[in-house]
Amino acid sequence: MAIDRRSFLKAGLLALAPLASRAAAFGARPSQTSAPLFSFGVAADIQYADKATAGARHYRDSLAKLDDCLGFWNAAPLDFVIQLGDLVDTGGLATLDTTWAAYARARAKSYSALGNHDFVAPRDQVIGALHMPSAYYSFKVRGWRFVVLDGMNVSIDGGWPKDDAHFLEGQKINAALEQSGAPIAGEWNGAVGEAQRHWLAGELAEATAKREKVVVFCHLPTLPGSCQPDLLLWDHDKVVELLDACPTLVSYMCGHDHHGGYAERNGVHYMTFPGMVEHAAKDSSFIVDVHADQLVVRMMSGWERRLAFPAKALQTGATAKLTRGHHA
Repeated sequence: MAIDRRSFLKAGLLALAPLASRAAAFGARPSQTSAPLFSFGVAADIQYADKATAGARHYRDSLAKLDDCLGFWNAAPLDFVIQLGDLVDTGGLATLDTTWAAYARARAKSYSALGNHDFVAPRDQVIGALHMPSAYYSFKVRGWRFVVLDGMNVSIDGGWPKDDAHFLEGQKINAALEQSGAPIAGEWNGAVGEAQRHWLAGELAEATAKREKVVVFCHLPTLPGSCQPDLLLWDHDKVVELLDACPTLVSYMCGHDHHGGYAERNGVHYMTFPGMVEHAAKDSSFIVDVHADQLVVRMMSGWERRLAFPAKALQTGATAKLTRGHHA
């Protein structure tokens, strides 16, 4: 069943209703009384293309929305920004280069995750155009570990040659899903895959050993309930099993479902950010403030949501010692 906006409002992450409705739903929230330890910007499914509007997808408007988003981001002292995949919809490398150049006007360091629509050219060329170190990678900021997954690593539409093992495995998995009637069957979805899951397990184990709090980014959602049921990773259950085992995991952040969504599991916050291609910049541009015990997710419109860390994450790490100085 599709998840409507009222469901998200009740879930408490993404508010796409008027501010008055938000206030009624969430109650009064005190202003932040202390500065965050650090902050970062988030956007998903910008999905620019020089083509006519289709339904709610206003492809040509995305560059102007991105410019507004950059104004929001650049007015704040951010450590980095990340777009969660589908920077473009179609158009080839020229369109990808143009859109990346617009995105790279962020004053903070710019990161990307791969989305299913980003493969407007062979995979290696796309990774280069997005200035990514590799298809999946991690980086550290102020004692935190941020892990970026490739949800199209095993897929049909993941930019692989048709004789590549990743493509062939993707065909096989999708055919089996279609035969079983699974809602996640579809070329717009993909899997992290065994090799990347092994890498992820290593990243999470190392973060746990070093007492680093963790946020995982990916284009595709992984937790049922955080998105429409046909938009999950093919191997979402195996990925969630790995995430469950990490005591320092705080959040999993993704896009892909343009409506957005939210679910919680073991205190970990699974956030699906709404697609910019379908929403006004004020409702699809976010800043996440990292505090000693919570994340504060702020929308350009002025709405905010406070998300407490899982109890087990609060018992690990030294964050408090830090100081500032619908598918794509």
